[in-house]
Amino acid sequence: MKMNQRMLKVAVVSALTVAFTVPAFANPFTDVPVKHWSYDAVSKLAQAGVIDGYSDGTFKGDKTVTRYEMAQIVAKAMTKSLNADQKAMVDQLSKEFATELNTMGVKVEGLQNQIDNMVKISGDARVRYTDAGDVFGDKSDLRARVAFDGKINDDLKFNARLSGSFDPNSTNNNDVVAKLDTANVTFNALGLTNTVGRQDVKLGSGVLFDDTLNGLATQAGALKIYAGKTTGGVTPTVATGTGTANVAERMYGVEYGGNLLGAAVTADYMKQGDYKAYAINGSAPLTRNVTANADYVKNDTNNAAATAFGVKFNNLGLSVTHRDADAGVYNAYSSSDVLALPTDVAIKGMEYQYDRNLGKNAALNVKYQDFDNMDTRTSAAVNVKF
Repeated sequence: MKMNQRMLKVAVVSALTVAFTVPAFANPFTDVPVKHWSYDAVSKLAQAGVIDGYSDGTFKGDKTVTRYEMAQIVAKAMTKSLNADQKAMVDQLSKEFATELNTMGVKVEGLQNQIDNMVKISGDARVRYTDAGDVFGDKSDLRARVAFDGKINDDLKFNARLSGSFDPNSTNNNDVVAKLDTANVTFNALGLTNTVGRQDVKLGSGVLFDDTLNGLATQAGALKIYAGKTTGGVTPTVATGTGTANVAERMYGVEYGGNLLGAAVTADYMKQGDYKAYAINGSAPLTRNVTANADYVKNDTNNAAATAFGVKFNNLGLSVTHRDADAGVYNAYSSSDVLALPTDVAIKGMEYQYDRNLGKNAALNVKYQDFDNMDTRTSAAVNVKF
């Protein structure tokens, strides 16, 4: 076995020689005699830049070679211009050393397709604390989600996500909630990208809709169309009392996004039951580290409206937003990930948000809201991804 390993280096580089037609120049290595059977092979590959010697000018053909060293030789050969027979030979070698090449970041034809076709498993977890004033008080909650994304063929993909959440301060086991968050398939047809099933839907900045939908989404370029039923839920925040249960309602939505005079602009329309509303939001850089943001929402059902404008200091992770909203402009599904905007009271005031990366795949989000007609609200959440 050891003898085979020692011969492997010379044997492979000798086989690779057929891929290159550069002439053999002066002896590149002091320990490869001109009369040695491997001289032509070694010298040609050295001139082609496929193999390197050691710093002392030797090749050490009898030295035990590692698979990683062989993978380096194959990786260099893969970058050369080859004919069909030569490519077939190098492809065969690349498959033999596929694991090492993948570690080096070299994509191996065939192996990369296998990786792309594998089911991808990802997830996230969140620990959150909120203080919503005298009515709702303070509380903490935990959430963990695991997502599965797979490719059936070039035109058909699937997604499923499991979610579990619970209140660690509760003594009631019924407060532990586990559910299938999303389950859908995406396919390409007639130039459209279509998704059918339970899926995440966010219209604009989320002030119209930010939840899951059972239905169909289709996209053509910058135009997206949604149709289906909401998944029920609880009104996130009211001025007094407790949250109220919502029944699933039919929902239609349209969104179009683009660039206007250097600003990223999105226009949205949504009809959910008797609720009809539209919104427009945009963002544009003011300086290298400062971005301006603006939102406008109009509820056609009751003629209520809301505006928001603010700036984000990108280098600091700090956002400052002024909000002014009529009562009833938002619905139960215009929720954010941390604190939901109120649905039945007029608000006017400031919102501050701080985002900071704690490390790779870990982030901190802190939000503070000080609005008229309601207690101040604070939240802090740590999100991790894997």
